[in-house]
Amino acid sequence: MACSGRGGSFLFMVFPAMQLAWVRAAPLKPSVQRLPFSWIFSPGDFMRGALLFLFLPFLTSALSHQILPPTQEPSFQGIPVPVTPLDPKRSGPRTSFATGCGIWDQLRVVVRDRDAWVDLWNRIHRLDPTRGPYPEPPPLPEIDFSREMLVVAAMGRRGSSAYGIIIDAAYAYERNYRLEIVVRSVENRCGSALAIMTAPIDIVRLPKTDRTVIFRETEVVPDCK
Repeated sequence: MACSGRGGSFLFMVFPAMQLAWVRAAPLKPSVQRLPFSWIFSPGDFMRGALLFLFLPFLTSALSHQILPPTQEPSFQGIPVPVTPLDPKRSGPRTSFATGCGIWDQLRVVVRDRDAWVDLWNRIHRLDPTRGPYPEPPPLPEIDFSREMLVVAAMGRRGSSAYGIIIDAAYAYERNYRLEIVVRSVENRCGSALAIMTAPIDIVRLPKTDRTVIFRETEVVPDCK
């Protein structure tokens, strides 16, 4: 029976779309793919195709969500790992290990042996990476690398004293055997800052582990109101 009027026009437009949605959702067996459409689909098939057509936008929307990268997962999902500043004698709020160092590029590194630590310690205390000779660095802090490891975060060179970097926390994740390090970069725009070149760096000690290490970055700009 032919369709006519507005209802007929609507079905004329919708029916092919429903047919296509159903065919894509449930491909026909090779033995019947060449049969005419009217020989294959029963009224029940027609209704299932119509329902699939109506719910297809909802299915597409549900599948469009993406899993957040590991560095963006909430830290409370992990197990806190103790973080000890390299210089634990300082009192007051946590600050960077040093506001100036010889590492002028951004750096995130895990140190697991003494040779790497000696090399990094010398790099930290050189005055200018582009020149030499360098002054004698301070005594190397001794670390028991059989039990501990170091995590270092360098901010890179900045044009004033308003910047700082702090390794805030660490979390262990059993699900994928990783260690997440939370690094907080601070730009203090409140008050005055000295117009001098700085290169903030922070160093902490953690229990030794062979977990994969991921750094989760946070940036803080204080509200001056």
